[in-house]
Amino acid sequence: MPNRSALRLLSQCLAGALDQPLDIKDLPANEAEWQRVLQLSSTHFVTPLLRWALQEKSLMSALPSEIVEYLDAFHALNLDDNRLYEDQLAHLIQVLNQVGVRPVLLKGAATLVGSLYPSIAERFIGDIDILIPSSKLPEIINQLRAAGYTPGDVDDFPSAEDFAGQATHHCSPVRSMDWPVWVELHLHPVHLNVSRLLSSEEMIQDATPLNWRGGECLIPSPTHFVMHNVIHAFLVDYDSKAFLSLRQLFEFVYACRNYAGQIDWTAIQQRFDGCHAGAKLRCYMALANIYLGFQAPAELPIGEWSRLRARFHCAWVDAPVAIYFPIRLFGLAGSGLKNRLRNLKRNPRNLKKLLSSGIYVNFYRELCTFKKRTF
Repeated sequence: MPNRSALRLLSQCLAGALDQPLDIKDLPANEAEWQRVLQLSSTHFVTPLLRWALQEKSLMSALPSEIVEYLDAFHALNLDDNRLYEDQLAHLIQVLNQVGVRPVLLKGAATLVGSLYPSIAERFIGDIDILIPSSKLPEIINQLRAAGYTPGDVDDFPSAEDFAGQATHHCSPVRSMDWPVWVELHLHPVHLNVSRLLSSEEMIQDATPLNWRGGECLIPSPTHFVMHNVIHAFLVDYDSKAFLSLRQLFEFVYACRNYAGQIDWTAIQQRFDGCHAGAKLRCYMALANIYLGFQAPAELPIGEWSRLRARFHCAWVDAPVAIYFPIRLFGLAGSGLKNRLRNLKRNPRNLKKLLSSGIYVNFYRELCTFKKRTF
């Protein structure tokens, strides 16, 4: 049997939860393939989704017993963690309500409170991301400090003036010793260099109010939820790290299927095309089609050029190591070049980093480990 790509195997399994065909022959065929797939599922934080997909296709009974035990144990742990996560989120929302703030829940928090998945155990979550109004930042900081939250990497919370001078879209993460996860306070839903695609004002204005566990919060509209996923996963993370997150790609496809007629694809097309990001949107959709069987809406066809770009990505992911490294070297040098030049223009002092050995050592380490760690 030929050596199959772990990424292909894993994505084909995940697609089983998206109404795509999945049979025993599509599963890892031996211990080595299972080991690679499970390691990759951990890297991409999709192990709970993998179990769900296999259950949807009634394939759990066909798995080796040790694989079933591993998936069940991971599911149980993630369920326990997310119950604690929900408790913390409910408390945080109530703390913010005390100063008249209804936070917009982003990413994982929005999926849990909005009941996107069949249960809270399917989504692996690492932190709490919330969007808050900038005018309320001083009151929010004082309230969080009184509730026991402290910043993780600075001596104290930034003031509103400090934050206004930072080239970032969120404050330093904060944490309370009484709760398990970090909290990121966003004044902008996306990075500032792509903020034209989605502003905080429109996201707050179109969000849906929700009374959840005694607190008032906001859930992004289906259109903005999908837009935020694309921007964060592809225009930011993929462009800067050349890392395509299967968790985010799956969530994009699943949200598009669940929200269906509630998504304004015409508005999405006009916004991305107007900001010269339409090609990237279509490439992301093409990758979702290749890996997870996503069907593009009639209002926004993918196009052959986008399919070609997506196939090129798949080709270098699946390439043998001998030809992978030069392709990867070219990708690392080119994918984030525009961002690096923009950062250099903003702060010319960064030029001195090019004279230090550390930047080249880190680049070499990433080049040598990326293939094994990710694919």
